[in-house]
Amino acid sequence: MDKQLIRERIDELLEKAENSKEFVKGLEELLESHVDPEATENYRRIIPKTGKFHGVPIPVLRVIAAEVGKFIRKKPIMASALLRAIWSEGSFEARQIVGKSLEKFGPENPRTCLDFVSSVLPDLDNWAVCDNLAMFGVEPIMCSNPELVLPLSEKWVESENKWIRRFGVVTLRGFRRIPYQKKFFEILNIVMEDEESDVRKAVSWILRFVCRDQGKSGAIFEYLFKWAKSKPNKATRWIIKDGMKKLPREKQNEILSVLGG
Repeated sequence: MDKQLIRERIDELLEKAENSKEFVKGLEELLESHVDPEATENYRRIIPKTGKFHGVPIPVLRVIAAEVGKFIRKKPIMASALLRAIWSEGSFEARQIVGKSLEKFGPENPRTCLDFVSSVLPDLDNWAVCDNLAMFGVEPIMCSNPELVLPLSEKWVESENKWIRRFGVVTLRGFRRIPYQKKFFEILNIVMEDEESDVRKAVSWILRFVCRDQGKSGAIFEYLFKWAKSKPNKATRWIIKDGMKKLPREKQNEILSVLGG
């Protein structure tokens, strides 16, 4: 992978960003020139419902996204239109680029970023695009401006669309760096009995992720212990057992002693 060559090519395309059709055509050509059979096979194996994809390795996408991110930070007035054009290309790679390009743009332009993200959520159709958009597009804003994001996270986890619910859960990763403990658990409560596997996996993942912060692992234990005592259904039992795996062994045993089975 020639990073400098990729940067030069995407920068040339960004000079024509006002012409969305020409830009997207050039982006597709750039992506097609970096197709890799191994990446193609990995996408088919790991993300079976990927839909449209070219087969471009993630490191290439990161380079492109970094340049797009620099551009929209310099010209935020063009951000929404450019991001929508890239997103509308429709491929897995294009949507990964959009998500990653928002990482530094979002905290500087939170409302523009959140408005754009909210508008494309109905298009989510696989866990990889969903999680990428949540982690890079919203989590940084959660850390810098939680009051703005938490009401949206609550709204998202109440959606009828399982991917939007999962998206709302993944935005809660930022809880590791914010003090809103009560609100975090109130939002999680909404999905603790979710029957959709893709949502349950996100909930347990977030619980394990937050447990890495020793200052918050005690709160996670108390939360799961309380749920274990509530005669949980099958879906919730799975979340509890999977979500507690980063807790100390003695704490896991306490939960299991109450949970039974």
